[in-house]
Amino acid sequence: TYYVDDATLLRTHTSAHQSEHLRSGADAFLCAGDVYRRDEIDSSHYPAFHQLEGVRLFPVEDMKGAEGLTGEEWTDSPECKMIADDLKATLEGLMDHLFGETEKRWNEDYFPFTTPSYELEIKYEGEWLEVLGCGVVHEEVLQMADRAD
Repeated sequence: TYYVDDATLLRTHTSAHQSEHLRSGADAFLCAGDVYRRDEIDSSHYPAFHQLEGVRLFPVEDMKGAEGLTGEEWTDSPECKMIADDLKATLEGLMDHLFGETEKRWNEDYFPFTTPSYELEIKYEGEWLEVLGCGVVHEEVLQMADRAD
């Protein structure tokens, strides 16, 4: 984290904007912004970068079979699989648009507010390049934004 002074820090993520959009009633949106982190500089890390977050909520009727499920029951459910498959297909399409059709691979990962969580790598100039992290948003995130529907 970079502090400008004792009371001000540079943004480390764009996630706070998700709550604003969810509270406004949006069911699908993108948030983009510059973020700053104390990362060691290497071929895939830099202390300042652009972050893009996207959210898409599915209709309540598509989620009926998952009501009350938590933990492993949720991640094993057809509803969670449907969301994860849609997420992956959407992001693979974005990568094809940005980089041209290329080999891709998904790795399971951990992010505090999504389960399951994934990292996508693409084959770029003969090397695997991590391009994004993503996941299925926790229900608690929706509840905190008054979107338990």
